Amino acid sequence: MIFKCKNCGGNIVYNPDKATMCCPHCDGLDTEEKLVSTESIRTCANCGAPMDSVVLEHTFATKCPNCGTYTILDERVADKYKPDLILPFRVSKDKAISLLRDEFGRRVFTPSTFLNNASVSKIEGTYVPFFMYDYDTESEYYGTGTKVRSWSSGDYEYTETSYYDIHRVMDADFDKIPVDASDYMDDTYMDLMEPYAYEGLEDFEEKYMSGFLGEKYNRSEEELASRAENKVASAVEGLVNDSISGYATVTKKSMEIQSAKKNVDYALLPVWEYIFRYRGNDYKFHVNGQTGKVVGKTPVAKDKVALYGLTVFGLITLIGSMLRLLLAVVM
Repeated sequence: MIFKCKNCGGNIVYNPDKATMCCPHCDGLDTEEKLVSTESIRTCANCGAPMDSVVLEHTFATKCPNCGTYTILDERVADKYKPDLILPFRVSKDKAISLLRDEFGRRVFTPSTFLNNASVSKIEGTYVPFFMYDYDTESEYYGTGTKVRSWSSGDYEYTETSYYDIHRVMDADFDKIPVDASDYMDDTYMDLMEPYAYEGLEDFEEKYMSGFLGEKYNRSEEELASRAENKVASAVEGLVNDSISGYATVTKKSMEIQSAKKNVDYALLPVWEYIFRYRGNDYKFHVNGQTGKVVGKTPVAKDKVALYGLTVFGLITLIGSMLRLLLAVVM
């Protein structure tokens, strides 16, 4: 499946800045025409070039390496693989690059090639598969709290410690607990990308994928449910802890949490990914495609560190020489 412009025949893509379909060739808006391919998924629907190099096991949206047309693999977004929800990109490629420059561009020891135009042009927008879980929870907490009172009488200082039993019963409902379902994307990075503004979720439409890459889920909702339950348990414990105040110390004795899964949605969330190769290693950077949050760690250019050290040493030496000269003149 590809989207072609009715005006000029160009490949029309979703534009995050304008929040609509836009033709980059004639600037037409909402002029898309969906063309469903009858050819093999290994062949570009636009130019017929082989797509084996970019169509991997879980790919559902990709870009032809020959003509650059963004292609959606029909059968991989249908039936059980059809997403329920999608969070469209709100951060454009130019904005993502700007955010990367703002975050990392002024770091002294970052390699000079890190954000050069040739390198940063390779940044790609990707829809990452997530399962979003809804849970009802019931929890019961037992603990001990202390309150301390001190006073003076005559020559003596007194301290009184009082102990209290703490009991909390709490019911809490959670909607849209996200767990990424991609083996390609590192779970740690994806957790750091949160939170998304989930009120922006929309019913799935293929047009939002035109202009971006993507992959279908690699693991089932049953396999990933334990991660969602761990997130829920952590959130419940945080809510209970927030409800306990006014004590000098609090010691937890026991806590039981019962979770009941209500619903699961298969959703696609937007991420800009930038891979920077430096001295044989890949450094991955991600920008939340909706909020603009940046995640990543830059490599250190040893030549810059050495140059910085020499510069500091030279300045210290120069200042020392000037001070000695000044003292000699004064004396």
